[in-house]
Amino acid sequence: MNSTQSSHNPPSMSILPSGQGWQIHWSDAFVDRNSHQLVCERVASHVFDTPVPLQHLLESAGQSAELSYASLERSLGVPVDQYSHPVLALNTDQSANRQQFRAAPRPIPMTATANFRDYGGYLTDAGRQVVWGKLFRTGHMGDMSADDIRAISQLNIQTVLDFRRLEEAANQPSQLPQGLKPTSIVISPGSSIDLFSAIMDDGIDEAKIDQFMQEINHDLAISHQASYRQMFDALLTHRDSGSIIHCSAGKDRTGFGGLLVLGALGVNRQTIMQDYLLTNEHVNLDREIARWTKNYSDTDWSKRDGDSEAEDTQPKAFNRDALAVILKVKASYLQTAMDTIDNEFGGLERYLKEQIGLEADELAALHQSYLY
Repeated sequence: MNSTQSSHNPPSMSILPSGQGWQIHWSDAFVDRNSHQLVCERVASHVFDTPVPLQHLLESAGQSAELSYASLERSLGVPVDQYSHPVLALNTDQSANRQQFRAAPRPIPMTATANFRDYGGYLTDAGRQVVWGKLFRTGHMGDMSADDIRAISQLNIQTVLDFRRLEEAANQPSQLPQGLKPTSIVISPGSSIDLFSAIMDDGIDEAKIDQFMQEINHDLAISHQASYRQMFDALLTHRDSGSIIHCSAGKDRTGFGGLLVLGALGVNRQTIMQDYLLTNEHVNLDREIARWTKNYSDTDWSKRDGDSEAEDTQPKAFNRDALAVILKVKASYLQTAMDTIDNEFGGLERYLKEQIGLEADELAALHQSYLY
């Protein structure tokens, strides 16, 4: 989509994983099947010099069509599987301003890691779209299967930014392709220690957990500008390949990182919040509760990184009900971060400039690399 296209009336298309392929949905209100062309621009890291027509799908009856791995492989002449992550484009030449709208599957169906998804496709207020296949987010990467590890290479992810505390990473080291080393950017919101202690309390209630989560998001905005500057440095340095940001659950430290990245690219807050809340759709609670119980319940959370003087208490088991609450997100959590940025720093634009230190030429470089 070029910058002259209105963001209020774009073509409408979405792609969702479905069995042995994907289901494509479009809205007849915005898609003229007689004038639009449907093409595949890329699968995983393979970009086609000439996009491959898939017009037969657009011309099918109804508002959706099935695209199987096998049929796409026949059309493209390259191997296709669940990790191929096809990027499709709707094109039209009906007006002087050529319209183009790209869609891809947002979640990547990893077999082990949680909440793995693409930040691409979101519209900016200037009418551009975030590039698909370059900015990813997830939770921990310590239980990656062989297929998941292969997918990291297939998606051309060459930068992994790990926001976890040192003991979190030590408990569950990231499983990555050979030669790919994670970049540790330790982010440890102060109240997270109290939170972990609290969820071992059988009497903790949801209101208290909500208060903790809001305090964590307040602290992320107040105290961790230098860490998120490191994130932007990495995104600026590695603009030609895919990058992923992650923490343990992939929702709080990662969610605040997503707010800054999408905000820097010009995506509005309503859309950023919608993306943040997608975590609730892409986390398997039973599996995550089991993982946290296995890896963290025997950790003494009274000790911070390198703090050998903290009181040595006997570790206790997690309160599973409380853990189920903190593994989800609520709008009030990220809204606290947004309100902190507004009330204490004069808004996101000033925060990115004055607190993160992004210069005008760096913002321009981000837009050039991560927007269509």
